[in-house]
Amino acid sequence: MTAETKKEVIRRNPLAVWLAAAIHFLGGHRRATITVLAVLVAVSGAWGAYAWYQQREEAGARVVLAQAQGKLREKAGDPGTRDEAIKLLGGVVSRFPGTVSAQEALIRLGNLQFEIGKTDDAIATFGRYLREYPRGRFRVMAGIGKAYGEEAKGNLQEAAKTLGEMVDWGKDDPLIAEGYIALGRVYEQLRKPEDAIRIYGQVAERFAQTQWGQLALQRMSALKSK
Repeated sequence: MTAETKKEVIRRNPLAVWLAAAIHFLGGHRRATITVLAVLVAVSGAWGAYAWYQQREEAGARVVLAQAQGKLREKAGDPGTRDEAIKLLGGVVSRFPGTVSAQEALIRLGNLQFEIGKTDDAIATFGRYLREYPRGRFRVMAGIGKAYGEEAKGNLQEAAKTLGEMVDWGKDDPLIAEGYIALGRVYEQLRKPEDAIRIYGQVAERFAQTQWGQLALQRMSALKSK
């Protein structure tokens, strides 16, 4: 192959043409090229700093979260210990917002508040999670917790609303079967057996091989026999 032929092949190669054009452009716009590179370096540095900051925040949050869990294991059932744990969990939420540990702390805090009878506080805590972390990894758990609190307070309409919204946006979550069962139970209490049977039917179909599917079948059978 002659030199002229080689040049002709290169000219027909799209990648070679693109590279030649890029080199030509950069050579004629040296100042702009330097500016772009400087911006890219700055952005890369800022992202690296942010990632380092997030890692540091997460590490700090995990330490406090572990302290709260340790308090609960230390003297299970002791009111003073639970109060200390609540304080520590609240500290994780306020000091390390945006971290996964802060999300976990909110869920643990809401569960603890519910367990010790502070139902209004639990509802508020789970509601806060749903507001601040609408796409959080524990949002279905928060929705179920909030609905349980509302159900415990006798606010069945609110519980049905919370669960109804949750099963729409959380339908692919592994925990959603419990949410469906809870919604069916609330419909039973609201004397809406048709709605309850409809919900239980969805559970029985989607989760047939699970305990939730079996429970749904039992509830459907009981309602239809009335």
